[in-house]
Amino acid sequence: MKTLVAILTATELEQKPLRDRLGDSFAGCDLSWHIGGMGAGATAAATLCLVRDLRPGIVIQAGIAGALPRKRLAVGDTVLIGSDYQADLGAWRPETGKFEPFSALPEASATVCPYAEPFREHFRIVGARSANSACSPLPLRGGEALESMEGAAFFSVCRAEKVPFLQVRSVSNRVGDPRGEWRIPEALEALSEALARLLETLPVYNL
Repeated sequence: MKTLVAILTATELEQKPLRDRLGDSFAGCDLSWHIGGMGAGATAAATLCLVRDLRPGIVIQAGIAGALPRKRLAVGDTVLIGSDYQADLGAWRPETGKFEPFSALPEASATVCPYAEPFREHFRIVGARSANSACSPLPLRGGEALESMEGAAFFSVCRAEKVPFLQVRSVSNRVGDPRGEWRIPEALEALSEALARLLETLPVYNL
C-alpha cells in the first residue's frame, strides 16, 4: 500500500511547479495537494481540515522563504526546518513606541520538528520564524535562519494532531531585499528538486 503524502503550499504560485514535476504519484507515494492560504490563521485551518479528513502518513509543507540577516543562506538554497515560532506575537507599547515580542513566553515557544533529524545527511536543517507581516523589523531570537508566514502554525497543528510532518523551504530572497530583487522562479525550481529528493528519501525512514 502506498504512503499518502499530503503536500501543503500557501499559494498556487508555489504549488504549480511542484505538481507539474511530481504529479499525483511519485517515488512510491500517493500525493494529495492542498493550498492553505497565507498567514497563520488560514494555514492552521487548512492543516487541521486535511489532517482530519485524510489522516495522511505525513504532511509536508513546501514553500519559498526569506533568509534572515547574517545567516549563511543563499538564494536557491533549500533546507528543512527543525523548529519554528510565531515571531510577531506580541504587543505595541505606545509608552515606548516599540513592539514588545512575546516570543520568550511559553505560549509562544518554538515548536520542534522531531521528524527532520533523520534527514540531516541529505538536507541542511535550520531554525525558522513565522510572521504574518513578512519582512517586518522584528528582533531576532538568535537561532533562526529563515522567515516565512505559515510554518509555526503548521507545526503546531501537526504536533497537536500527532501526524508526522516536515517543512521544506527554498530561499527566494534575503529579508529586507526590495521585492524586485526576489528570485522566485529560481527558488521554485530549487524547491521542486528538493521536494523530489525528499519524497525519494522518505521510504528509507519509514515515514
